[in-house]
Amino acid sequence: MPSSNWDGSYLPVLGLALLASYELGWIIYCRFFHPLRAIPGPLLASISRVWLVHQAATGHLEQTQRALHRKYGSLVRIAPNEVICSDLAVLKTIYGHKSTFIKSDFYDAWAAPNEIGYPGHFAVRDEKLHTEQRRIVNNLYSMSSILNSEQYIDSCTKTLTKSLDGLAAEQETIVDLSKLLNMYTFDVLGELFYGKSFDMVAQRKDVGDFGKSIESLLPIFAVGGTLPSYLTGLYLMYKITFSSSLRGAITATKNIAVASEEAIARRSHELDNNSNDKPDMLRRMLETTAERGGKADFTRRHVHVESQVALFAGADTTSTALTTIFYYIFHNPTAYKTLLAEIDAAYTAGIFDASTPISYKDSTSALPYLKACVNEALRLHPGVAFHLPRVVPAGGATIAGVYIPAGYRVGVNAAVVQYDKDVFGPDADTFNPDRWLNGESAVAMQRIMMPFGMGARTCIGMHIALCQIYKLIPHILRHFEIEFVEPRKPLQTRNFWFMKLVDVKVRFMARKLNG
Repeated sequence: MPSSNWDGSYLPVLGLALLASYELGWIIYCRFFHPLRAIPGPLLASISRVWLVHQAATGHLEQTQRALHRKYGSLVRIAPNEVICSDLAVLKTIYGHKSTFIKSDFYDAWAAPNEIGYPGHFAVRDEKLHTEQRRIVNNLYSMSSILNSEQYIDSCTKTLTKSLDGLAAEQETIVDLSKLLNMYTFDVLGELFYGKSFDMVAQRKDVGDFGKSIESLLPIFAVGGTLPSYLTGLYLMYKITFSSSLRGAITATKNIAVASEEAIARRSHELDNNSNDKPDMLRRMLETTAERGGKADFTRRHVHVESQVALFAGADTTSTALTTIFYYIFHNPTAYKTLLAEIDAAYTAGIFDASTPISYKDSTSALPYLKACVNEALRLHPGVAFHLPRVVPAGGATIAGVYIPAGYRVGVNAAVVQYDKDVFGPDADTFNPDRWLNGESAVAMQRIMMPFGMGARTCIGMHIALCQIYKLIPHILRHFEIEFVEPRKPLQTRNFWFMKLVDVKVRFMARKLNG
């Protein structure tokens, strides 16, 4: 029998050959045999998620997706197993109340780590669990419930006003509007969910580095969720190991957890001893657990998760909305003049009491042009500007005239569909609040608005955000002028799920009131 000359030296070459064969086979499959092969899109996107991960990491995914739809049409393939759509007819199908499209594994990266295994309302993918958990707390997030705590929002507004009085007196002091408003929204959520303000505005400081930590975590979660699911955990472990900024952010989030635990313990003690009857959200949540007999479906640990997730998501999205509205109003002199006249007239007529912040009820009933400005700003700049990936259910679905088999992903980006010229008119890319003053067209436009999501997955904290928006905007405009340091500077954004305005440098000046 002849002796073998095989010494293993060809193993690396053989391995590379097999890998190359596999990769070539995968490319041929994706391009010529894959169920999504006929859907147009970037070449690299059709064979690898690397393209999508890179686009998410740039911080400008919404711009890329607008360009893709302009080039390829309403349905675009952005990964081997994923498409995006700009056809308005699919919104109800994918996101409506009766939709059977569930959230994709993109949301797993955003889950709140905890021992009860409940990731929070936003990240939970099990629709039955989401429905059950949301049903327990839905009433707590209703507008009528939020307005029970309106005085505590007013307290934060008074603190902000005092701070702005100081800035106006200094005149030359320049502040970043987005960061200032982020401190304000943190303070409001501190009042509602932690029983007391964090006093960020009073100290002009990101107390606990809460804002900084969220800023550091957002890109990591956005990219981590875009990666193939089998790589998400490895990616997060890598970032934790080698990223000092992430380790600092994790330390800050642990501080949030500690603050939550302390607040829950304090409020529980106060409730047990009837020593504080403040009707904040935290109290009502704890009373909800008591009413349910401390059952496992909503315990103090659930309250702990609820308060942390609210702080993480609510402060950024609301401050972004506020900054956006101020930006568009002050960069459009006609709109600013019209809105200011409406606000001043309401004060002159005695509708608003000049000594206290405006009530939500009075603001929404007496200021129709304000509502038009809010709608228009949130249309042009929705707080979330990623496509919202969902999984096609069993049996598949026809999306924009194309059949998509079950198990594949499809999503719609609000920052794309809310620019639709057929619905919003030929000037859809410009700020024009007047388009909302026609009742019939306003109803049609409202149907495709997604600043807080849509259907059963509409943001549970929407009313908290709207309450702050409709109270703070007219209050600030009544008492202050805002001067943008670089008024002609193009709007700069950073989009890692939340599309935040960055480097919005302004000065505040006191207004000379006429009544």
